[in-house]
Amino acid sequence: MSSYKGKRWYFFPALAVGIVVLVLVVKLRSHPPLELQSEPSKLVEVTTLKQVPVIAQVDAFGRVSPKIQWQLLPEVGGRVVYKHPDLAVGKILAKDTLLLSIDPLDYQIRLSQAQADRKALEGQLAGKALQLKNLQLSLQIENNRYDLVKSDLKRKETLRKQNLISQSELDGERQNLLAQQQKLQELDNSLNLMPNEADILKAQLQQAIAREQEAQSQLTKTEIRLPFEGRVAEVNVENNQVVSPQQVLARINGIEVMEVEAQVSLGDVMTLMKTANQPKAEMGQLPRAEALGLTAEITLKGATYSFSWPAAINRIGETVDPTLATVSVVLQVEQEYRELKIGQSPPLVNGMFVSARIKGGERNYWMVPERALHGDKLYIMNQDNRLQLVDVNVLFRQEGQAAVDGELVEGMQLVLTDLIPAVNGMMLRTQSNDASGSEPANGEMQP
Repeated sequence: MSSYKGKRWYFFPALAVGIVVLVLVVKLRSHPPLELQSEPSKLVEVTTLKQVPVIAQVDAFGRVSPKIQWQLLPEVGGRVVYKHPDLAVGKILAKDTLLLSIDPLDYQIRLSQAQADRKALEGQLAGKALQLKNLQLSLQIENNRYDLVKSDLKRKETLRKQNLISQSELDGERQNLLAQQQKLQELDNSLNLMPNEADILKAQLQQAIAREQEAQSQLTKTEIRLPFEGRVAEVNVENNQVVSPQQVLARINGIEVMEVEAQVSLGDVMTLMKTANQPKAEMGQLPRAEALGLTAEITLKGATYSFSWPAAINRIGETVDPTLATVSVVLQVEQEYRELKIGQSPPLVNGMFVSARIKGGERNYWMVPERALHGDKLYIMNQDNRLQLVDVNVLFRQEGQAAVDGELVEGMQLVLTDLIPAVNGMMLRTQSNDASGSEPANGEMQP
């Protein structure tokens, strides 16, 4: 038992020594260097933001139609005695070409009758003028005769007082004076009526001249000529056919000026208006589409060909399509058939389906790739390499780019990478400042 007690006393000193040694080992052991945890960042692609000159443009489609669409409507009726041999669908006819001739015989007869009536009235009017001259001369003669008769009467009255002549002789002289006064009165009445009769003849002469002019006009209208260069689109007449006035005999389209009615959305129209010139309104003048400074080009495309023509803005439609919410913009193209090079540039013809590109004025815009636009926000990496969300307003889009407006500054770093999630103030890094030397995947969190 004494042996057991002795062993127990040895145990406690050994335990104390072990504890002391353990404490010393822990305190004296060298600690490994502590590694500080850095803030996570995302690798992004950036580009420098700057304003660039841009010409806003919109694309639309439409069909070609001639500006002049003419109907051959005769103004007189009758039998067709001549039809131009080239008056056929598809033929091109020159200006002033005689297309049709209607039998002129009836109209020649009417003209001859009207000319005869005019000449007869002109003769009557000339006779009235001669009659007036004769009446005036006769009145002068009768006035002289009246003076003589009056003088004889006074002389005979003196002789009667002296009883040298009889009373009956004096009375006869007085009757001669009254007869002469009656002649003068008749001549005065005839002279007073002459102006009225001449006016009636002049009015009748004017009517005859009008009938002659009408007959001449109708005779002229028996020949129908083409007032411009055009292509025949429809023919409804043949030789020896009896036609009536205002009957549609043919349709001919102009070839020198063609139009394209392009349908443009309201949004695109507003985009063009923002970039268009703002002409000063002159007093008394209405706004005109030509003054906006817009330019256009139409293109005909196929599998193996593509042709383009410059166009001008002629006018803008008056109504909005309620179904498509579009406005028609009419483009005008001038072409000269005599200068066309067959095989190199075809002519524009009625019914062609073409595309139209309308361009506005040149302006400076903040242009960003559409993939960098996130709703109405842009991702900007600030000088501290942190994400900044900037609100913008999209003005228009074209060719994968978007023109925006907002609180932007030249030289900002625009983030092109899509960040999920995008937290304002989060740490970003680019390939140039990636210290790790390895390129993780986009959006990967890097410790």
